Amino acid sequence: MTSSRHTCRLAVLASHPIQYFTPVYRRLAATPGLEVEVWYCRDFGARPRFDRQFSRTFQWDTDQLGGYAYRFLRNVSPVADPFNPLHAINPGALTGMFRGFDALWVNGYLYPSNWLAALGAWLTGAKLLMRSELRVRGDSSTGLRSAVRKLLIRYWISRSDALLYIGEYNRQAYISLGACGRQLFFTPYSVDVESINAAMQATGEERRRLRKRWSVPEDATVVLFVGKLIPRKHPEALLRIAEKLPHVHVVFVGSGPLEPSLIAEAQRIRTSNISFLGFVNQSQLANVYALSDIFVLPSEREPWGLVLNEAMAAGLPSVVSSDVGAVPDLILHGETGFVFSTGDWDAMTTLVQQLGTDVELRRRIGTAACARSQLYSYDATADGVLDALRSLGLYAMERQSSVIQVGTTSLS
Repeated sequence: MTSSRHTCRLAVLASHPIQYFTPVYRRLAATPGLEVEVWYCRDFGARPRFDRQFSRTFQWDTDQLGGYAYRFLRNVSPVADPFNPLHAINPGALTGMFRGFDALWVNGYLYPSNWLAALGAWLTGAKLLMRSELRVRGDSSTGLRSAVRKLLIRYWISRSDALLYIGEYNRQAYISLGACGRQLFFTPYSVDVESINAAMQATGEERRRLRKRWSVPEDATVVLFVGKLIPRKHPEALLRIAEKLPHVHVVFVGSGPLEPSLIAEAQRIRTSNISFLGFVNQSQLANVYALSDIFVLPSEREPWGLVLNEAMAAGLPSVVSSDVGAVPDLILHGETGFVFSTGDWDAMTTLVQQLGTDVELRRRIGTAACARSQLYSYDATADGVLDALRSLGLYAMERQSSVIQVGTTSLS
């Protein structure tokens, strides 16, 4: 559709503003020769709302809507639960495609609105780009539900002109379900590596001030957990670290339904080397990493784990479970971090102890981790989208070394 003009028009359908995705939209919108419009099914994250996994009402304190054109689509779904795929039924996802877009980027395949938008792309001849957290697991169910799910995914793969894979597990999943090499483009899950790394240049005095601000001992080796306090994240595993390793100080950052029981258990074991900082909003997270020495992520069924990207960008050596989706991309055991078998808290504690008593090992692993994290930047993600558009003949301009700053454009 763009052969007769220089600008490629890209529509992006997203569930809601996500703090790790909006910077990518902003970079794409600032790219010469590309016109981007993002359609949101809901306004979660951009407006205050209650999140049951955080167990609180919150709103991100960083700009989620500036620097790119966006619309909040009218939602006709009677379902309020954002964890139910049926919560997003937006007719505008279909009709919007009739406004002359060359390509459609959808995130996931479950929402009814994704199907509506894909139908619009098919009817208008626009190319379809899909990005998801799809991953093949050894313990996948084999029943009717699983069979239907695989059929749906295979259909989406066959209809997609480009598959934007976030990492190695994701790439393998696409291939196992019928994708071919020409469809695959690396668009990594990414974080603001530049800003996080800059915060890590804090002087010793600034680091002490940060610890004092959050009542963390100035001379302790700080072991950090960041995330929602929910069962599959296994924050309780860090209580074991605190109990077994009294020479470290464990810091919990996050909130959720497990918070009361974690605090009660910390009081029961009568250890003073634990701090609960509660929910820390986006603008302050870099400071939390800056006051820490070791990062631990004991999750199971973790699709990726973007907090691992952040910790590594901050130069922290990390100890993570084998079920974290980012492991094959980010962690080379013993070089950029350490991996333990999910649920093996003894192995986890041993690795933390090793790092806690060896300052030089922490420095070496942290330096390598930081270098690895730079490959998973917002610019790398935007470049992957552009590569997909180039391969489809929709975008011809070469990669730019710099981007143009743009302002906020609301189309709602």
